Amino acid sequence: MPVTTPFVPLRGACLQRLQWLVAGDLALGVDAARGGRIVSFSRNGEEILTPASVHPDNYGSTLWDSPQRTWDWPPRAVLDIEPYGVSHDGDTLVLESGVDPCGLRFTKRIRVEPGVERIELEYRISNCGDAPVRVAPWEVTRTAGGLSFFPFDPSDGLPATDLQPVVRQDGICWYPFAPAVLEKGRKLFELGGEGWLAHVGRGQRLLFVKTFPVTPRDALAPGQGAVEIWGHDEALYVELENHGPYVLLAPGEQISYPVCWYLEPLPADLRIGVGESGLVALAREIAAR
Repeated sequence: MPVTTPFVPLRGACLQRLQWLVAGDLALGVDAARGGRIVSFSRNGEEILTPASVHPDNYGSTLWDSPQRTWDWPPRAVLDIEPYGVSHDGDTLVLESGVDPCGLRFTKRIRVEPGVERIELEYRISNCGDAPVRVAPWEVTRTAGGLSFFPFDPSDGLPATDLQPVVRQDGICWYPFAPAVLEKGRKLFELGGEGWLAHVGRGQRLLFVKTFPVTPRDALAPGQGAVEIWGHDEALYVELENHGPYVLLAPGEQISYPVCWYLEPLPADLRIGVGESGLVALAREIAAR
């Protein structure tokens, strides 16, 4: 799978510094100078991620260390916004952060699998410090509001959900974006029953699916859910978030967290809405590839 850099786009001179992975009409752009952040994911030129023009700091997709209470806000700059080193391992793009004062280093390994038209990501968190660190991987992906849904397992002990409206029906949790009730940032916390999270953007007929290992309740970082959705308090975007297991890393140890991304056109006759079984069936078919 070719990795092309630099790439001269048809629009936006600032995109010239991006690393691009392309397979057919599927394209992903990564900004190594901005925390190794994924800033573009498109199918046939149609974008699913929110750009910096929507919010200057919170755009595209990034990796955080969980739980948030260990750093509050903002995220650790070395891991989130400072430049990453770039290399290639065969057809895999490798991005590596510096070492944060807490001792953590992030590595992001990204490749395209043309045969199944997906992006394969492997996030590695390494403890480069002198003391053990408890940490979990946390992928945060920003997209325009629309319809988000995923299979869930009911569980006690998660933080309270204040994102509304949320519909739980036949084992699927649905969030239909409602900007009128986002007077402040609100969040959904759940367990992910099958290891996937899907989203259809407003006015789009593309199904975005992320797959990831199922993290059970007893393996979650404190104060977090396996799947979380956050609505921005000015309704500019939503965050589709998934958490890996909370582990103790001794000095020199690392954790690996694999994720796959898909972006599929919806069939012309497939309806979009809460409870639509066809959407769930398509998402499950994609997640099983």
